Amino acid sequence: MRRGKCLLGIRRLFRKKFATTSPERQRADVLASATSIGGHIIGWADDWEVSGATDPMTRPKLGPRLRDEREPYDGLVAAVDRLGRNVVAA
Repeated sequence: MRRGKCLLGIRRLFRKKFATTSPERQRADVLASATSIGGHIIGWADDWEVSGATDPMTRPKLGPRLRDEREPYDGLVAAVDRLGRNVVAA
């Protein structure tokens, strides 16, 4: 039996050394956001050393998830600027 929303946590960095967007900080933010909506993280799509200009569909870890090549999930949790550049909200 599933409880709450099964969410995929997304983290991306072009350079892992930047403290303001460190993997640890992104993890804490994603976990807090998932919890705030009654969900839980079932997996992570961590793309390190990947430019924000990279198409999310072609990112090594996120791409297969977006193409439904991995287990199903109910939604994504990420900071918008970690998804990529030129993100347009619908």
